[in-house]
Amino acid sequence: MLLSAGPLVRPSALSAQSVHETFPLRLVFTGDINLGTRTLPEGLPPDSGRGLFSGVDSLLKGDLVIGNFEGVFSDSGESAKCAPKSTRCYAFATPTWLAPRLREAGFTHLNLANNHANDYGLDARNDTEAIVRHLGLVPYGPLDLLAITPVERDGRFMLVGLVGFATYPHAYNLLDLAGSADIVGQVRPLVDVLIVTFHGGKEGATAVRTPSVPEFLAKEPRGNLRKWARAVIDAGADAVVGHGPHVLRGVEFYHGRPVFYSLGNFVTYRGFNLEGPLGLTTALQLDLDARGGFAGARMPALIQRSDGGTAPDSLRRATALLRRITRLDFPGTGARFADDGTITAP
Repeated sequence: MLLSAGPLVRPSALSAQSVHETFPLRLVFTGDINLGTRTLPEGLPPDSGRGLFSGVDSLLKGDLVIGNFEGVFSDSGESAKCAPKSTRCYAFATPTWLAPRLREAGFTHLNLANNHANDYGLDARNDTEAIVRHLGLVPYGPLDLLAITPVERDGRFMLVGLVGFATYPHAYNLLDLAGSADIVGQVRPLVDVLIVTFHGGKEGATAVRTPSVPEFLAKEPRGNLRKWARAVIDAGADAVVGHGPHVLRGVEFYHGRPVFYSLGNFVTYRGFNLEGPLGLTTALQLDLDARGGFAGARMPALIQRSDGGTAPDSLRRATALLRRITRLDFPGTGARFADDGTITAP
């Protein structure tokens, strides 16, 4: 298996006095992001999307800020995925002029390993990756593309690795447990901290529970996520962060490493159902110590507004949901949630 970090590691960006020495990190993660779709009626946000992140951009501050981008950047063309006039097929094409909103919001990295990354084929996938790089952000998730990023602080630097998995040929395959563990094991010696993300599991309002058996979306296999997450931690992952079900899921600890089984929808303008649990979300703020161990986390309660954008939820419904499903699914290994979303290990 060829592992390619491409031009993502830039030692020349470090000062001449930089010393390779580990230190604590704050990493921020969000779930699904879609800034608008040009093929949907009223599918584009007003004011060029400048209000989409205004209620939550203060949360998007960390050494790395990582989101899952659902779809592609595309200004023209049609998707071969959907039949003409289909009302039961979803293909997301975000105009390129909306792309700067991601940089302005504070994102540094975007995951492209998901089911909508191939909505418009290989050329659109490649164009999307190029646009993300042009913004100054780091893409990862396409097959053979991982991110190894130097983080510098006070003359010291460390390397953080990100590997994205999904259930599709254009990404590392989470259906292959042995292969997944092998990839993680190959990357582990190259970095100081290694984070594994995934896009998997069934979808919809009824998908808030994390089963201990393989999941499916209709007849499409979407992984045995509990078994897979533990396998990649055994192989060297410091944390596992998931998305894909479009709802929040529980949080557990395995050998002291946290697994966040789904961060839900974060900012998804049109084309996504936001009723009930589908509209509840969070921005995971994950603190790691100098060895990559869990030092703390917070998942503040947020909600997507019906008019677009995401904002804090004074009713803290996301926290209540996370607390309930974590207790149900992981009674012995689940995280503990304070009212403000602060997480402690069991």
